[in-house]
Amino acid sequence: MAFMRKQAVVEAIDLNTITPEDAEKRITAGVKKYATSEANYAKADGNTPYLGHIVGMGIESSNLADITMSIERQFLTKMTNKVPVDGAAGEFKFAAGELGKLRILDGQDALAATPGLSVKMLMDLGHMPKNDAYLAKVVSFAYVMACGDGWKMADALKKMAAKAGALQGGERAEALANVRTLAAQAKEYDALLADAAKLAAAKQKTYANDKTAYDALGSELAVVLDKIKGQSAGGDAAALAKLRTEEAEIRTRLKMSAAKLRVSHEVAEAAGRRRPVEDAKVAEVRKAQQEAVALAESLS
Repeated sequence: MAFMRKQAVVEAIDLNTITPEDAEKRITAGVKKYATSEANYAKADGNTPYLGHIVGMGIESSNLADITMSIERQFLTKMTNKVPVDGAAGEFKFAAGELGKLRILDGQDALAATPGLSVKMLMDLGHMPKNDAYLAKVVSFAYVMACGDGWKMADALKKMAAKAGALQGGERAEALANVRTLAAQAKEYDALLADAAKLAAAKQKTYANDKTAYDALGSELAVVLDKIKGQSAGGDAAALAKLRTEEAEIRTRLKMSAAKLRVSHEVAEAAGRRRPVEDAKVAEVRKAQQEAVALAESLS
């Protein structure tokens, strides 16, 4: 199995015959054509985010589906037997079967934000053996997200401070007020990053809000399904069609809410479990935030 790309043939390889590091290298090489931050891509490792221009590869979110397909094309797996998930209508998973093309189902790649997390995804789905030594070097999705927010805040503050510093008179005073506001927010976020327990508590609140919204949609769907049941016996075709449309809309919103909930749940669960690899990333972004705050505070 192979495909042509820019006159190069990429042979799909059995995931059980290579190391996690080799899989990571192949994944990183495969997403090169989507990366727009050349400097970041040139020094990318397993913990370099796909998205974002500050520390990420500059890949646009609209290209994430292409990245997933790129990963699928590069590997073979024995998890090729598609079977329904017990108790979940319309949901499927892959079980062991004949060696064949890798398939990643919708939503399974939601947490694959870096090459390392993509490899972790393949391990979690059973496509390759779990390797604890490799996983110990992979920054969790929670901290890819948390540190990403910190980098964006530091970058925004530096740019705002630089712009304010070049202004005069009333414009400068107004700009400095905005700088002070953002600097205060950066300080708060820096303190949050410094304390894993506080960060986890904050992310738990986000998860709780997302869970409430998800449950509300579930209740809304249940009401509509009850109405459909009643109309099915009544014979009002127009009313039934309207309810079916409403059902489809709610199911779409419910699917999107479920994806958001999965992300916020993962972040909330992992934010309090900080390992040395996350400590290093947190230290880097905190330094950038503190430097941005110092720049902001140097303006008068």
